[in-house]
Amino acid sequence: MTTPRFVLVLAIFILTFAQMARAAVPPRAQDAFQDGRYILAATLSEAEGSAEAFAFAARARTADAITREHDVCLDCLIHAEQSAQTAIDRDAKLAEGYVQLAIAIGFRGRIISSFAAQSEGLAEKGRAAIDKALALDPANVWARASLGGWHLEIVHRAGSFLAGTLYGANEEDGLKLFQAALAADPGSLLVRFHYALSILALDPARFRAQAAKALDDGNTDPSTDHLTKLTRAHAENLRALLKSGTDAEIATLVRRLQGYPD
Repeated sequence: MTTPRFVLVLAIFILTFAQMARAAVPPRAQDAFQDGRYILAATLSEAEGSAEAFAFAARARTADAITREHDVCLDCLIHAEQSAQTAIDRDAKLAEGYVQLAIAIGFRGRIISSFAAQSEGLAEKGRAAIDKALALDPANVWARASLGGWHLEIVHRAGSFLAGTLYGANEEDGLKLFQAALAADPGSLLVRFHYALSILALDPARFRAQAAKALDDGNTDPSTDHLTKLTRAHAENLRALLKSGTDAEIATLVRRLQGYPD
């Protein structure tokens, strides 16, 4: 049986909605998101029309893109970017619009070719969106986690030297930012799962113990929404592999969970 695709990254990610004002998001849209009816959640939010609602719609469309049965949906991510940009256009001081833009960009950068991503400057666009979110809301947990993930992703894909030379990314800053996000939201499984994937992508052997602890710490998260339930199932699979799998097997699973094409 094919393992369903599921990704959490760069901002993660889709993540939680705790930082966003819910008043402008229709209750039916919030309920639909909780149940995993992401297209309905996005459609209802976009019909409401506020910046907060469009940011929520972007989150829902990214969730739809990454939780499909097989490949990550490229068109869905493009639509998520458009919704996030609309949120920014309607309220340039809403940090969540930039967070969701960075998340959608990050996922899209994983499923298109490296040449296309570099030509479009996706790494730079994602970093700019995260920096803007942090400037508006320095305590935003997901903006911090997203920046940590950005550093580690660039190091993983480009190597330490090119990551530092071309993008100013480095492993030390990535780990510190992630650890700050973990400390700020100690009960979140989603943050810990994303952290585990990011460090295992760097080096399964070196970070096996840290990743296992992060997953164990997130196991007490009481959330029951669709996205967290999926995350919990994937975390259990990853935790089991960390106990007995080879580094190569772990790397393969991590790559799949991060949404990279086979």
